[in-house]
Formats: sequence, structure tokens, C-alpha cells
Amino acid sequence: MTARRVLLLTLLGVPGAASAQNIAEVQVAPPSITIKVGERSGLLATAFDRAGNVIPTVRVIWSSNNVAVARVDNNGTVTGVAGGVAIIEARAGARKGQAAVQVVGAPPATPAGGATQPTGGPPAPAPSGVDAFAGQVVGTGPAAVLRIEPPTVYLLPSENTRVSPRALRDDGAPAAPVTVTWKSLRPDIASVDQNGVIVALAPGQGTVQVTSSGGLTATAPVVVQPSDIAIQEPVPLVMSPGDVDTLHVVVPAQGSRLVSPLALQWSAVDPGVARVSLTGVVTAVAPGRTTLTVAGLLQTKAVDILVHKTVEALTVFPTPKTELPLPIQGTAKFQVQALTADKSPVPEAPFRWTVGDTSLASFDPTSGVLTGRRAGKTTLVVKGPGPGLVVTWQIRVIAAGLKISAARLGLPLNRRYALKANFADEAGVVIGPATGVTWASDNSPVAAVAEDGTVSTAGYGHAHVTATAPGGRRAVAEVFVQGEIVVASSRTGRFQLYSAERANLAQLRKVMDDTAVATEPAFSPDGSRIAFTSTRDGQPEIYIMDADGTSAARLTNSPGADGDASFTADGQAVVYHSQRTGHRQIFLQPITSSDAVQLTQEPADNSQPTVSPDGETIAFVSNRDGTNHIWLMSKDGSSQRPLTRGPQSKEAAPRFLRDGTLAYLVDQKEGGRTVTQVVKADLASGKVTPLSGTDLVVADFTVSPAGDLLGLVVAVQKNVFRVYVQPVGSAGSGAPVPIPTTGAEQMVSPAFMP
Repeated sequence: MTARRVLLLTLLGVPGAASAQNIAEVQVAPPSITIKVGERSGLLATAFDRAGNVIPTVRVIWSSNNVAVARVDNNGTVTGVAGGVAIIEARAGARKGQAAVQVVGAPPATPAGGATQPTGGPPAPAPSGVDAFAGQVVGTGPAAVLRIEPPTVYLLPSENTRVSPRALRDDGAPAAPVTVTWKSLRPDIASVDQNGVIVALAPGQGTVQVTSSGGLTATAPVVVQPSDIAIQEPVPLVMSPGDVDTLHVVVPAQGSRLVSPLALQWSAVDPGVARVSLTGVVTAVAPGRTTLTVAGLLQTKAVDILVHKTVEALTVFPTPKTELPLPIQGTAKFQVQALTADKSPVPEAPFRWTVGDTSLASFDPTSGVLTGRRAGKTTLVVKGPGPGLVVTWQIRVIAAGLKISAARLGLPLNRRYALKANFADEAGVVIGPATGVTWASDNSPVAAVAEDGTVSTAGYGHAHVTATAPGGRRAVAEVFVQGEIVVASSRTGRFQLYSAERANLAQLRKVMDDTAVATEPAFSPDGSRIAFTSTRDGQPEIYIMDADGTSAARLTNSPGADGDASFTADGQAVVYHSQRTGHRQIFLQPITSSDAVQLTQEPADNSQPTVSPDGETIAFVSNRDGTNHIWLMSKDGSSQRPLTRGPQSKEAAPRFLRDGTLAYLVDQKEGGRTVTQVVKADLASGKVTPLSGTDLVVADFTVSPAGDLLGLVVAVQKNVFRVYVQPVGSAGSGAPVPIPTTGAEQMVSPAFMP
């Protein structure tokens, strides 16, 4: 390589030498070079005063600390002598600048017969130390036009760059290289040497001109603007021990163009943590923190370096062992943690995430969220800071549906209930929580819904709550708002169903108008339906209606009386007793079918069934041993066995609680009188606990699913019944409170909403 740069003071014929006392800094460009043995390269020394202005006329003394490796002449031209490294120093007065020169290889071979010339005719002789065709693209044919690349040059004061001439034919193709001469039309702003190296001297706009030996001319504006430089890479720079990275300096105000590393010089505060070469190549050495500094162009910038501990393993969530389904427009969150050999976390460790097919899914590294875009299969890969630290998830993006945690829901007044929306696959199996869902109610005065899906009831009736996922998929939950306690009352002359709230027992509200007698209400486990007994078709039959009293439909149609219905745990069937076989027997029937299955066959009376919360056990009353006792059987009618025994008592009205315990009514003799009491039995241990006292004559009862409230049917006198509500506390039962009645009104068969 021939010499490319000459000393600045030889380019400017400004008379009068500057005083050595005015020199504040000397910079050598480039700060490091690599040449071969026998090869030459030019260094440029620039002197600056305290204001940062270039001092054009100074005497520079050049020297090499190792002339056996590299020599330097008075013009700053370095010649490689032997392999090794030498420091070249440029001294002006008391100030000096340095450049590192690495010499490698053997001297370049000279082709036999001398160097060849490019096609296009013999060029004019070039000045000593000038490459006549440097930077030109080799082409053929005569040149019709001359251009400069780049067409516009942006520089900071004291910065230098090289531009190249382009000889072009009429068709725009490269012509044969031509010899050129360079000239600055504003030498006070920017100078240019005969190799096309431009040096910015002062702020302003200058022009450089290139002229070919054939008379072709081209110009390029040179804009010199003071502006801050900046580090291009994100800071702080996080690295692993042994990592190598390269830092770049840009000028943000000039389109973030890169600054030549040859105009800059890097240094490290603590090389024991991270080393940096003169041109910005960083090598992480050991865990710790340090600062790197880059100086040049009359500016200094710093960048923080964090070298974290060596990462040996990654822990991730979710597990990558199975294919992960992801709905279109749905999201899934991924987490990764870096660990050292002793399993200590390395929170500073960086990760690189990639999606195999970004048209199917997109990933946000900041939040760790993957979003489905289009159906198909792809991968999500995370790479940690070290060899072998790679985890791959197989992702299947599907056109998933939306599913709400409750499709039907019954709630009392002034109650809140949190609905959850989930994505479900093609088979309806829940994949995971749905994100980006919006909620709406079509009847907010009955049931309003918040942004998070929480339903708040404000009035009696029926509302549809709709969840809408990104992409338009929807799911609907029906919400029925009804009184918490439903009873059968005769206040209109025949028994009808009424509801009330525990906070206002005096305010009865009719659930529905039945054309005959309606009694024995029972709520479904989700509270959205009520089963009841009605004589509207001539004899007692089981009917099902929505909890708001609408959509009533007959379920049973048998020649005998049916009654005492109770829902199964899934709410899709009821158990009840029927006299269709002569004796009352227990039957099970789906709420959408007329096909009933008989569960008891004994030639005895079997009645009042109730189903356990897990759906596996049915408790009922049977007199097969001569006295009414509580019996248990499996859900299919098998394994029938007694729970209570003995001639001194009889039991009735079993009711399962939410915790799986069984409450029932005990009728027994004490001191010559008959006493009644509600008790609770733990089926596993057999332990029995009283829920009520013995001071009332209880004919029937119900209990809230939570076991905190009793509804007692009390015989206040012969054949006259009232309903009392009694709290059940940890310190014993509270005082029973009657539901107010008018005149000859009677109340029976209470039921609690779940």
C-alpha cells in the first residue's frame, strides 16, 4: 500500500508558524494500522489549540520506538521493516500523539517486467507517494463523465475521510480509470490531498474538486458541523467472560453515520474486567464492571461494561418437552433464568430470542410474550450467553375458540362473581387464560361486568355477559339474578314459589305464576336453574325452569306422583322419587331427556334423594328396615347401605353440604316427648355435629351449601307451618328468625341458592 496521508502543514501554505505554547493536543490518524514488511503507509498528525481549532502550521517531529520493526520519515510515512509492533510518535512542542503499527508477513513481490498499468492508455505520472488510481472501479473505454463518491461529505471538525473518483462511460458503466488531481475550493474549511483524503478544518460548507487528465471535472460539497458523537450499541454493554464485541461511534445529528475507527482511540479503566483495542474491539476478561473511554475529534465518550458470571445452565418456563398450542391472537408468556455452576442466578445475562416463522407468531423479548398470528407450526428459540445454552419450544398456532369459566350462572342480589375467559383448542379443551379480552353485558341494570370479567348484580332478571377476544371470537355467559332463599308460600290461596334475601326476609318476591300448586324448589349447582314440583298437569310432576322463573318445562311424565327433585353435581340431571311402581323409588333423569333410570328396587318406600358434591354418592331416606333412616348408594344405584340405624330415632331430609358432609333431620324421643334436631355427619369419620337446637318442632329443613344458614320448616301449631332462617355459627346456632307471614299464610320447602 502506498502512502495515503501527508502532513497537514505541507498542504497549507499559510505563512507564520504557531507558537508551541498554543498547541493543546496532537492527534495521529489513524491510531492503529497493519502493514506488511516492505509496505508503506502514511500517518497524519493534526495539532489543535485550546478552542479545538486546527493549527495548520506546526513543526512535527516523527519517531519510532522500534526502528527494527517500522521506520517513519519526516512526512509521517511509515515503512514496515520486520514483523512486530512499533509505536510511532508525532511530537509538536510539548504535545505528542501516537499510533500503533503492526507489521506482518513478507515484503510484497514485484511482478516480472514491472507493474502493469490499467487499460485506457498510459496515465500521467503521479506525484510521489500518491496512488494514481486509488479507489477507482476498473472498467473499460473512455470516460465521458467524472463523479465523486460519496456525492456529499459530512464531517466533524478535525475529522478526515477519503472520497473516490468515478470515471463513467456515456451509458453509466465504469470507464477505464483515469489519473486525477484534487483541489479544495474552500481550503479554510476543508483540505484535500492527492489521494482524496479530506480533512475538516473549520465549521462551514466547503467544496472539493477532482479533475481528470482529460479535463473532466466533478465537485462534492463538504459540510463541516460541530456535533456530538455517541456510542451506537445499547449501554451498558453486557458480556460474558471471553466474549468479543465491537463498539461503533456514530454522529446522531448526521443520520447516525458511522465515524471511522481510525479517527478514534479506545481505552479501558480496568483491563482486568474488559480489554479494548484502539479501534473499539472489546474482549470480556472476568466478571465485574468497568468503563471504556473513546477519545477523538475533540470529544470523549464513555460506555459502561458489565461482565457477568459464567452461565452454565438455563431454567425455562413453560417446559419445552411438549408442543405448545397457541391461539391466533392469543398470547403465552415465556420465562428464562441463567444459572452459574453452583445454581446461582445471573440476572444480568442477556438472551437472544428468535421465532422460526414470524408470519405465524411474534415475540416481545421485553415482556416475554409470544402472540399467535396465523395457524401453523413454528419454533421459539432462546439462546443464552454461552455454548450449548439453547432452548427450543415447538409452537402450534391454532384457530382456537373462546370459553368462559361459567356458561350459566345464578347469583343473588348485590353479589360479585369473577368470570374468567380461556382459549380452547378444536376439541374444546382449555389451553390457557385468554388475553386482550373485552367484556360487555346486554342488561347492566341486572348484571354489570367490569373490564376484568367481574360480574356485579344489581337487579332481578336475566343478562347475557359476552367476552370478545382479539380477532372477534366470542363466548357468552347467561347470568340469572334471583333471591337467595326460595320458599313455597300459600299467600295467594295455593302454594307458589317466592324468593327473598337473607338481609330482607320480609320482602318476598314471586318467582313465577303457576296455574296450580308449585312446591319443593331445588337449585342447580351453578344456581342458574330451579327444579320444582307442580300439579299444573293434574298430578305432581318435576319441572325445570331458569332461575329467574322463565322457560319452565315439564321433565317427568309418569302415572305416579313425582317429587323431591335434587340436581346432580354437574347440573345435567336430577334425582327424585316417584310412585310410578307402587312404592316411592329413586330415579335419575337427564334434564334434556324423558328417559329415567330407576336406582332403587326394594319393596319399600325410598325417597328424598340428594347427590354429593363430587357426584359419586346419593343419600336418601328408606324404611326398608321398618323405620325411616338415611341410606347411601353409589351414583348408579349400587352399594346401597345404611348410614343411620336404631329403633329410637328416625331421620329425614338429607342435604349434602359443599364440603361433602351430610346434614339431615333427626326425630327421636327424649323424656317422654318427641324432639327434632338438624345434625351434620362426616361420612368418613362418622362424627355427628348438631346444627340446630331441639326447642322447635322441625318438620323439614334445608341448609345453605356453605353450611352457614338453616332454613327450618316449623310446625307452629297442628298443620300450620312457617319457615325460620337460622344462622349457624362456630360458637353454636344463632336465634331462628321467621319469614314474616300474613293471615293464614303457610310456608314450606325452603331452598338456598348455591
